[in-house]
Amino acid sequence: MTQAVLDKESFCAQVIGCQETMFRTARAILRSDEDAEDAVQEAICTAFARRDSLRDTEKFKPWMLRILANKCYDACRKRRSTVDLDTAGELPAPEDDHAQRLTLWQAVLSLNDDLRAPVTLFYYDGLSIREISRVLGISEAAVKTRLSRGRARLRQLLDEK
Repeated sequence: MTQAVLDKESFCAQVIGCQETMFRTARAILRSDEDAEDAVQEAICTAFARRDSLRDTEKFKPWMLRILANKCYDACRKRRSTVDLDTAGELPAPEDDHAQRLTLWQAVLSLNDDLRAPVTLFYYDGLSIREISRVLGISEAAVKTRLSRGRARLRQLLDEK
């Protein structure tokens, strides 16, 4: 267990090593490239300021992803929209045309927030169930359940025509 505070160069090297994972995770939670970029940037700034709280430099990636997930969920809470019921009737109905088959990534992005983040972290970023549990702040059993439900939903989405 390495308990030294990361210097600027080491911190930057660690961030560069997990930048794709960070963006993919933020994108999975926020569903917007711009919002994901903002969240990643905020998470990096916060992590740098709090790098003395990292107890084990070997666990930088899960630590960083936890900070990022918190930033993403903060952004979700801030942007929760309200709907004016007078205009709700004017919104176009979603199309039920499934003639074009979804790609796997499109299907993953269409999952609800609770399923999308664990699926992305597990299958795209290679995190273990224990690491995902720490990153998302949920139990390992909840991670397993969400992965199972996510897989079932993906199967359903990809089988639709």
